[in-house]
Amino acid sequence: MTTSSVRTLRAAAAKWREQRDSPGWSAEQQAAFDAWLTQSPAHRIAYLRVDHVWQRADRLSALRATKPEHRQSPAAPARLAVALLVAAIIGGAAWVSLAPQQPRERVYSTGIGGRETLKLADGSRIELNTGTTVRVASDARQRRVTLEKGEAFFDIVHSDSHPFVVTAGDHRVIDLGTKFMVRRDPGRFEVALVEGKARLEAVNGKAAAPARDLVPGDVVIATANTITAEKKAPLTLSNDLGWRRGVLVFRDTALADVAEELNRYNTQKIIIANPEVARLTIGATIPTHGVEAFTRVAKGVFGLRIEHRDNTIVISK
Repeated sequence: MTTSSVRTLRAAAAKWREQRDSPGWSAEQQAAFDAWLTQSPAHRIAYLRVDHVWQRADRLSALRATKPEHRQSPAAPARLAVALLVAAIIGGAAWVSLAPQQPRERVYSTGIGGRETLKLADGSRIELNTGTTVRVASDARQRRVTLEKGEAFFDIVHSDSHPFVVTAGDHRVIDLGTKFMVRRDPGRFEVALVEGKARLEAVNGKAAAPARDLVPGDVVIATANTITAEKKAPLTLSNDLGWRRGVLVFRDTALADVAEELNRYNTQKIIIANPEVARLTIGATIPTHGVEAFTRVAKGVFGLRIEHRDNTIVISK
């Protein structure tokens, strides 16, 4: 994206923002605006940033209006927002590369129990959990990551003119200066925002939920038929990301769920033989490779039977 195209894009976003405040805004204009937004993630990023500047300018104007010596005309907030936007256009475009760039894509994978940290040229970091595959690409328009399977933690250096987009199945996450986790299992998608801001959208309208802006603590889980959202405390999010420290943190978790999670990290698989055993719950912090530690807890706390069979461990009454 050249300096000229960056300026054109931001100017278009500013024009849309100004028109949306006009009394004559019509359904036809709304449809045209929606179509413009869906053309590219860069359009959405540009508009969100313009809207943020616009609202900040309105708040600044309102504060000044409380003092008699700073009273402004009704058009002042718009003029102030435009002035701020022009400054952003000039400043933000200065460092954009003018040379054309070819798309570059690389594939990174971890095996069972593996972890890897990718350090990107822009300073962003991607931590891959066990059994994870991502495709990473960058061109003049945006930085793109496709999560094929598994789980990854993203610590992203934000750029207005070079958006960072993570796609996983029918969803994508657009970074707005963010630390977040994305997990993709068969038939299931999860995103948790740890810090900053991000936007969650459907890809090509395939997912059922509308776009939503995420704030720290937001966790969204989607399956083929449902989508749920909840708020988690920082400590809970930290526990959920315990794999980054090499541990799994469980709180009142069914043994079946503990076994399923440990099986993600180990070639030696755990089988819970009885439904009543599967429903027993524990609270524990277990190393990601702590299969033996888990079996000791199962035996010592619940008096369960532990049987080793080839590369599996069967837990029963």
